Amino acid sequence: MTITQEKVDNLLSKVKISLKKEDYEPQVKKQMKSVAKGVQIKGFRPGMVPMEVVKKMYGNSVLVEELNKLFNDEIYKYINENKLEIIASPIPVAEQKLDIDINTLKDLDFTYEIGHAPDISLSFIESSTPFDKYKITVEDKLIDEEIDRTRKRFATFEYPETVGDTDVLTFTIEELDEAGNIKEGGINTVSTLTVDLLKPEAKAKVMPLKKQESFDYNVFEVMDRDREGIAKNVLNMNDMEKLATVGDKFRLTLNNITRSKPADINEEFFLKVYGETGPKTEEEMRNNIKADLEAYFDGKTDSYLVNDLYKGIMEHIEFPLPDEFLKRWIDVTNEKPISAEDLEKEYPQFAKSLRWSLIQREIVKEQNLEVTEAEVLERVRMNVIQQLYGYGLKNIGEEWVEQFVQKQLTDKKVINQTREQLMEDKVLGYIKSKVTLAEKPIGFEDFKALVEKEQ
Repeated sequence: MTITQEKVDNLLSKVKISLKKEDYEPQVKKQMKSVAKGVQIKGFRPGMVPMEVVKKMYGNSVLVEELNKLFNDEIYKYINENKLEIIASPIPVAEQKLDIDINTLKDLDFTYEIGHAPDISLSFIESSTPFDKYKITVEDKLIDEEIDRTRKRFATFEYPETVGDTDVLTFTIEELDEAGNIKEGGINTVSTLTVDLLKPEAKAKVMPLKKQESFDYNVFEVMDRDREGIAKNVLNMNDMEKLATVGDKFRLTLNNITRSKPADINEEFFLKVYGETGPKTEEEMRNNIKADLEAYFDGKTDSYLVNDLYKGIMEHIEFPLPDEFLKRWIDVTNEKPISAEDLEKEYPQFAKSLRWSLIQREIVKEQNLEVTEAEVLERVRMNVIQQLYGYGLKNIGEEWVEQFVQKQLTDKKVINQTREQLMEDKVLGYIKSKVTLAEKPIGFEDFKALVEKEQ
C-alpha cells in the first residue's frame, strides 16, 4: 500500500491511497467466513452453505464494507502521523467510483480531498482598542421593587365585601338575547377579572358592586384585548368557529372578591423567605438583594462584553477558508439532500461559525488549555444545583444532590457538552485577560436600552 499527497493549494490537498490486492484480501476472506457461519438457506445445515453461494449473496457488500473501513482507517492514520491540521472530515474526490467484484479482486486506488486549516494570527487580541465593560448601578428603586415582589409572593388573602383597585373578582357571565333575557343555549361561564386590567368604563361599573349584584355589559369591551382573546380567556371558549354566533350583551354577576395583602416584613416573613440562616432584618435583606442583583447584572454585562469581543474578533481576525471544498463537504455529509440555492444561502452562517471554532482551536493550541476531570465534575455539580434551585429545591440535601450528579455523569452527551462549555469559558477567560477593558458605570434602564438597540 502507498499513500501520496498532492497539494492543490495552501488550503486543499488530494490524498491518494493505492491498495494492492494483498492489502485487503485476507480481511475480506476472514469476514466472508464469518458471514458464512450465520447464513441459513433451506436445504443446507447452518454454517454449511457453499462459499460460492455466500459470495453471490453477500460478497460485494462485504467487500465494500471492508474497503470503506480500510480506506477510512488509512486516511486518518496518514493525517495523524503527518500532523495535518484539517478542516472538516476528508471526502472522496467527486465522481469517483471503485470498480470492484468479489470474484476478481485487484489493485485499487482511492483519492480523498482534505481541507487544511489556515494560518491564524491572534495579534489583534492584545493590540485592540479597549472594550467597554459595563457596571450596572444597583439603585434603591430596584431593591424596593424586589422587596415588593417578594412581599406579594408571600401574600395572604382577604375576601372583603367591597371592591378595591387591585382585587381579583369572580363573575358568573351569562349571554343575553335581544330582549335582555338570559339567552337559551348561550354562553354561561364563571371567570375571573382583575380590576386594574379593566378599561375605565368597565371599572366604573365594577367598583360600586357588592357580592351577588349584577350589571349588563358588552364583555368584549371590558379589557384591552381582541375579540378572540376575550373569548378564550374570559368566556372560556375553545371552539372559535362558534364565536361569530356570540352576541355582545352579557350579564355579569359578582360572586366573590379576593384581595391580596402583601406580607408584613417581620420575623415570620424572614423565616419563610430565607430560612433559618438568612437575613433577620430589613437592612440585611436589602444587602442580600443588592448582592444578588449585582451578581445577576454582572452576568448580563459579561454576556454583552462577550458578544462585543466576538464581534471585534470576527471583524479583525481574518483568514481564508477552502470555501468550495467546504460547500461540497456540506453537500456530501448532509443527511438530507440540500439544494444548491439553500447551500449558498446557509453557507455564510456556517463559515462564520467555523471561523470562530478555528480561532478557539488556535487559542487552545497556543495556550495549552485543558479541561480536567475534576473541572467537569464540579461544573456538572454546579449545573445540577442551579437546576434544582430553579425548581425551588434549595434545601434538598447533599445526598440527593449527589445522586442527581452521579446520574448526569453517566450521560456522555452531558459530559461532552460540559467539556465544550468549560473550554469555551477558558478561551473567553484568556481573551478577557489579554484585551483592555474600560469599566463604565451605567443604570439598569440605560443598559436595557443599549441591549435593545443592539438587538
